[in-house]
Amino acid sequence: MRRTRGFTLVELMVVIVILGILATIAWVSYPRQADTARWEAARAEVNELYKALSLWSVNHENTFPDSLQAIAEDLPGRRVPVDPFSKEPYRYERTQTGFRIVCLGKDGAPGGTEGHNRDIVYDESGQVEP
Repeated sequence: MRRTRGFTLVELMVVIVILGILATIAWVSYPRQADTARWEAARAEVNELYKALSLWSVNHENTFPDSLQAIAEDLPGRRVPVDPFSKEPYRYERTQTGFRIVCLGKDGAPGGTEGHNRDIVYDESGQVEP
């Protein structure tokens, strides 16, 4: 009796089912991981903007620029980053005491305090907790 080597139909079906389960898990968790990556990127970029604005202030008699374009040369890539959620520039405004930079998170609405909707706010003294 001669035996042929190879996989049985049952073995192939088990492998296909396992791959399907793994693909489903990856498919379900991907959006959450992508949002986490965007939020962390936004936090890092706003922190870089804060550092560049602080450097600008030191070099310009403790004043701050009217727009973020003035500090572009002090930033990585020599460009002002944009909000990864809205693809718009980060909100920047000069205040009486300095400045304020805001990223509104995934929901794009002020006042987010949880998860990916949490606002990222910096002023001249550093990060402000929402």
